Amino acid sequence: MPAPLQKTLKETFGFSSFRPNQDEIISAIMAGRDTFAVMPTGGGKSLCYQLPAILQEGTCLVISPLISLMKDQVDAALDLGIKAAFINSSLPPAERARVLADFRNGDLDLLYLAPERLAAGFASELKQCPISFVAVDEAHCISEWGHDFRPDYLALSQLKDLLPGCPLAAFTATATDQVQEDIISRLRLNAPFTLRASFNRPNLFYQVSRRESVLGQIERAIASQGDQPGIVYRLSRADVEKTAVHLAKRGVAALPYHAGLPPDTRADHQEKFNRDQCQVIVATVAFGMGIDKSNVRFVIHGDLPKNMEGYYQETGRAGRDGEPAHCLLFYNRGDVGRLGSFIEKMGSQAEQRLAWQKLNDMTRLAETAVCRRRQLLAYFGEEFEGENCGACDVCQQGVELVDGSKHAQMVMSAIFRSGQRFGAAHVIDIVCGARTKKIQQFHHDLLKTYGVGANQAKPYWRRLTDAMAAHGLIKSDPKRYNALVLTPAGEDVLYGRKPFSYQQLKGETAAQPRTAAAPSDHNQELFNQLRDLRRRLAEAADVPPYVVFSDRSLREMAAYLPATPPEFLAIHGVGQQKLERYGEDFIKIIKEFS
Repeated sequence: MPAPLQKTLKETFGFSSFRPNQDEIISAIMAGRDTFAVMPTGGGKSLCYQLPAILQEGTCLVISPLISLMKDQVDAALDLGIKAAFINSSLPPAERARVLADFRNGDLDLLYLAPERLAAGFASELKQCPISFVAVDEAHCISEWGHDFRPDYLALSQLKDLLPGCPLAAFTATATDQVQEDIISRLRLNAPFTLRASFNRPNLFYQVSRRESVLGQIERAIASQGDQPGIVYRLSRADVEKTAVHLAKRGVAALPYHAGLPPDTRADHQEKFNRDQCQVIVATVAFGMGIDKSNVRFVIHGDLPKNMEGYYQETGRAGRDGEPAHCLLFYNRGDVGRLGSFIEKMGSQAEQRLAWQKLNDMTRLAETAVCRRRQLLAYFGEEFEGENCGACDVCQQGVELVDGSKHAQMVMSAIFRSGQRFGAAHVIDIVCGARTKKIQQFHHDLLKTYGVGANQAKPYWRRLTDAMAAHGLIKSDPKRYNALVLTPAGEDVLYGRKPFSYQQLKGETAAQPRTAAAPSDHNQELFNQLRDLRRRLAEAADVPPYVVFSDRSLREMAAYLPATPPEFLAIHGVGQQKLERYGEDFIKIIKEFS
């Protein structure tokens, strides 16, 4: 590693070595090459453009999609001693004029811009200012094949004309091969240095559980994590509000976040979460892109995500500090019909086909008893090496083969005898012998199959019905309110022409949520004192706590007890700037404790 890179890495960022792939990307940018990098969330992509920006002449332009996050990104850079600023609509005119003056004078290392700024008359400014290179964050937003296409990003295709000869570096955490080709083409990258880092996040534990009573399930999952921060994703705004209210009534510091809330409320709730003033954010997919909070210890999905890219990106917001974190998905086959109704309303058949394909890939991950990590990596074209990942419910519990022929015949008989006109809930009520108003209204208590499965609980029949749908024995008819209908494969099983078996996790219950606990080699009491100090310093500086130090840094302090400036510098994430700004306060606490 060249001496200037090593020196800056340690003195500014407090790191003694690069994470995988960072040095290759930085070397390509320093050499003036166009660059395209796919790096997982938490892989350290911001350092890949921040470090070259410090060492090179001129300003690095960072294109970032969310105005609400720019202040946090700039605050974090300033705390490291990097000369950074942003320009967006939230700045008052005088402040914007000051930032522009610094930009024109070459006094900034980093300038953050939203993509629409290029289409709003700012392009002329670029020709007057010294620019080292352009970093495009969340680059998948430029691709219509991606899961989060944003029309404003199309303005970035003019960068090569606006800044001829200026290197471009594009970064994303989620890109299939097709999306990668689209990004490179639209940004007109010239023979770029291309790197696809591993999508594997070994510190994340993946689990899928059947959704039965989701509010209670979410509440219990959060309780298993103690007071650690996390995110709960729900599909609709109504579900977000309902979940947040349920948790708050049970003593969980939870706040909602969705596009229907006023902008000031959304910003306030996000700020409280970033600053550890609330434990849980309950949100739609409107929340999360670019979130820098490093100590998110769990992500819970109360509903099936629309696609694998979204699921990977949302789960990737957990454990950005490299510490253990838990990703739990509650799944019900009814999610497919619910999401399918949205797909059917899309404008073009091509859009519908692509959306169905992505939803089917996501459904397979939830329904198939195969290593979750292996399936997730395979979607992005990566093969998991090894038999057992050891960090998902399937690998932890193992699977068993279940002979489901007899019980599947019971379900399909109920479907057939009731006219193939009803959804899964009503069919299961028939099999279980429930006495509902609907059963009595249609006289389904007189059917031969009424009550034949009363010796099994409803969740068992729900799991079996999902397995039958996954294996193509039955399907939902969206044109008839998702009524279950038999398929030719189902008729073969119903009439005994073929058997039916399926794999499921061993045992009747799913794996218990794993607590994303801290390593046990540090003193928890000292860690709590250091965390309190971090909170007070962050409040005084008006920045989120993770900007001061990450949880990992605090745990190392609580384990190694640094009592001198050189010892404090050896802690992960402590550079010269942090030592000068915070070292005395933290060392004092550590000495008093020792």
